[in-house]
Amino acid sequence: MSSAELGAGQQRLDDYMRRVNDIQRRAEETQAQLKALRADVSSPDRSVAVRMAPGGRLEKLSLTPAAMRMSHDQLAALITETVSRAHAAVAGQMEATMQPLIGGTPAMDFLRDQVTAAQAPEETEEQPPRQQQRPRDDDEPFGTIYR
Repeated sequence: MSSAELGAGQQRLDDYMRRVNDIQRRAEETQAQLKALRADVSSPDRSVAVRMAPGGRLEKLSLTPAAMRMSHDQLAALITETVSRAHAAVAGQMEATMQPLIGGTPAMDFLRDQVTAAQAPEETEEQPPRQQQRPRDDDEPFGTIYR
């Protein structure tokens, strides 16, 4: 092997290592940015405010006195809507943060699909409440006489 071939091989290896180091540096920067993401969202009437962290972790929930005057059902619905909007906001921030690193790749498509699936409302079927069964009395094979 000639010295020119060795030099060219070394140059390719050096270029490759520079690219790997650049990718690693960008990945570390992206990871730090992701950890710092937060979404602060308030309800339209500003009676409910939430702070959402990446991964859907609710960090803060604030209620004003006006929120406390709502019925429990109204307040629950408003909190749920506000948390959902905050979740969508932090997911959008995550996507924007990841774009320079993995944009246009199957990994980005996967991330986008996961975020979309997490934001879709769950379909729940109303099930009738189960009747509570009384424990059987061990001494009486047909149940207890005391009801």
